[in-house]
Amino acid sequence: MTPDLATTNLWLAVLAVASAGQFLIIVSAAVIMFRVYKRASTSIDALEHEQIRPLIARVNVLIDDVQDITARARTMDDALRAKLEGVESALHSTKTVVQDRIWPVVGVLRAMRAGLDAWLAPAPAVRRRA
Repeated sequence: MTPDLATTNLWLAVLAVASAGQFLIIVSAAVIMFRVYKRASTSIDALEHEQIRPLIARVNVLIDDVQDITARARTMDDALRAKLEGVESALHSTKTVVQDRIWPVVGVLRAMRAGLDAWLAPAPAVRRRA
């Protein structure tokens, strides 16, 4: 009995054609994906060049302005605090001087009032023992 290879050759041919078809599909998919990648890359580069770079430049300018304003505000805050400390020190010194000079006068006036109140007050009634 001689082996009949016609059926085997037919199936090998079908497998070869299917494999070749799969190979062509994979290669065409790779080519299509490469073209899509290049197109997307070009679009992203154009978007970056036209939109994102100018936006980043403007944002950087705004950030620099905010930092400048913040530095100025800190400087003004420090200067204001120094002035307020100077004013507070002057007020404290003035208060101390005024209290030291006025307090004896206030004491004398209070003593005089207490004396007048005691002198002008009606005499207490004397109780008699029963």
